[in-house]
Amino acid sequence: MMSLALLSQNAFAAPKATVESAATVNDVAIPSALIERSVSLNVQQGKKDTPELRQLIKEEFINREVLAQQAAKLGLDKTPEGQAAFAELKRNFMVDLFLADYDKRHPISDSALKVEYDRQIAAIGEQAYEYRLSHIVTKTEADARVLMAKIKKGESFAKVAKEGSIDPSAKESGALGWLLPNQIVPAVANVVVNLTEGSMSAAPIETAGGWQIVRLEEKRQFKAPKFDDVIPQLRAGLLQQQRIEAIKKLRESAKVTSNM
Repeated sequence: MMSLALLSQNAFAAPKATVESAATVNDVAIPSALIERSVSLNVQQGKKDTPELRQLIKEEFINREVLAQQAAKLGLDKTPEGQAAFAELKRNFMVDLFLADYDKRHPISDSALKVEYDRQIAAIGEQAYEYRLSHIVTKTEADARVLMAKIKKGESFAKVAKEGSIDPSAKESGALGWLLPNQIVPAVANVVVNLTEGSMSAAPIETAGGWQIVRLEEKRQFKAPKFDDVIPQLRAGLLQQQRIEAIKKLRESAKVTSNM
């Protein structure tokens, strides 16, 4: 069976009499429009529109319809668990519909993007530096000090990070890549800006995510990216801010009662 990830959206088949179907399962139609939509989504993600891709997608929809019909036959959609899952699916679907409609009705203008770009560049400053960091995160200060002792005795920072850090970056030996100070947790940033290349923090640093040991690999003067190169990131950031404001206003006008 093809990976379910190929189909980006849940879909429900419609009666054969009302749609052009790509296939039917026990007289229930699988609309051709669903196949076309899924093909389009896959093409947007970099796949090629081929007969093989279309066949895989159709087979996946058939498999889903077979499973859906069997679930209905067993009455699984009528159980409390099934009803709760349906309610959550509908809620998520309605949220996605609202956000898509809100974004469409409130597009981000080119002028807003430029204002945001200028604001971010001004906030960074002309003489800012960026830092290539590695870190180790532990649950307790004691754990962090044990790992620091290993490093001081000669074990490489990368090895200790890979074996002892609880952060996902452990897979990359603790490497975080290049960061600006305003992209770093303040407690850590205050230490990083005073480190020399190749050195690590003198003591574990307490943060909300755990106790951190930080090593400065390199630092360089920050070179601001060109406006055109960061438009997608700027747009995504402004859309997120816009959505947060919309949600805030809706919450303020809603009657919310907490029972816990």
